[in-house]
Amino acid sequence: MEPIIELGRKLWDNAEPGYYEVQSEEILKKQFISAGFKIEKFGDFPGFAATVDGNYRSKKFALISDMDALPLPGSEPERYIHSCGHHVQMAVLAGTALLLQKRGLSIVDKIAFIAVPAEEYIDFEKREALRKEGRISFLSGKLELINRNVFSYPDYVISMHSAAFDKPKYISSVLRMSGFNVMTFIFRGNAAHGGAAPHLGINAQNAASLFLQACAFLRESFNENDHIRIHPVLKLAENQPVSLIPDYAFVETYVRGADNEAVATTVLKLRSAAEGCAKAIGAGVEITVEPGYKSFKADLQLHSLLRETAEEEGIPFIEEEYSSASSDVGNISQLKPTIMLGLPGANGKFHNPDFRIVDEEAAYVFPARFMVKYLEKIITTLTR
Repeated sequence: MEPIIELGRKLWDNAEPGYYEVQSEEILKKQFISAGFKIEKFGDFPGFAATVDGNYRSKKFALISDMDALPLPGSEPERYIHSCGHHVQMAVLAGTALLLQKRGLSIVDKIAFIAVPAEEYIDFEKREALRKEGRISFLSGKLELINRNVFSYPDYVISMHSAAFDKPKYISSVLRMSGFNVMTFIFRGNAAHGGAAPHLGINAQNAASLFLQACAFLRESFNENDHIRIHPVLKLAENQPVSLIPDYAFVETYVRGADNEAVATTVLKLRSAAEGCAKAIGAGVEITVEPGYKSFKADLQLHSLLRETAEEEGIPFIEEEYSSASSDVGNISQLKPTIMLGLPGANGKFHNPDFRIVDEEAAYVFPARFMVKYLEKIITTLTR
């Protein structure tokens, strides 16, 4: 069995939440250290740069991977699963570096191999606790590293992600992806006995439910060219009894879109709708907006060189014009020429407990070998 496949399996078995990827980091670091790479940490949280000389600041090219996983629904105690395929990214990151080193290719001297924590924008309470402790300033790993100037140094950033196309082996590239903001709405009313005196209460759930209807009706006002997506979720207080009028209801949604201005306009629409729905029921509403990720735009030169590499290797190349998914790599793409490669081998059930790798050779081995060819091409072309 290929060592990179064994690494991928081990990382799958050690899925961890963002900013807490302790075992994943150790597993990955050992691979680099055993091959003679030097490790540089970024702070008091998982995440590092591996280079041959211990100076990531001198590198013109950065190959990056995410490390975090997602909660496994219904697990007690709470467990995590790599249902977005970040274990594949980590395995390919290490596999690419080790192949370059093994083949004695000098381009390895020009690359920083960066493992990044906390790409998934979840687990806010855990991350807020770290922020209160002063260990981080941002809830996302790449935003934190941007704040620490990690991405001030490379001229080009190459990222990757598992993809889902109906081919056994391919390389894809997405040209644009959504950015988003996070909105939370706390509706407050008055509790009362649901059977004996409902007229004395103000039903916060009704106000929140009315707001969900407003969200549904607002969808037809979204310009399709802006790729706006909202997906609100309603929650009540824990152990809310059926006999009591709810005095609290919580709604959370991402507001995704291809354009930062369109996202801002949609945020204003939802704010107005929530205030109006609360007023209609006699409830109050508290609204917060947390900046999420900026929209992603691929660098067209890196994209073109990727296509050339795939064609030269006889590998199917898929150009994905737009994805409504979001990633904090979008923030990097606003600063530096960036690309996101799509990798094969997964069943495509992202953020789903049924996500699995269905072809380990295609998921781990094939991308690492291809990445060597691609890095050779871009480094040779862009450093002339």
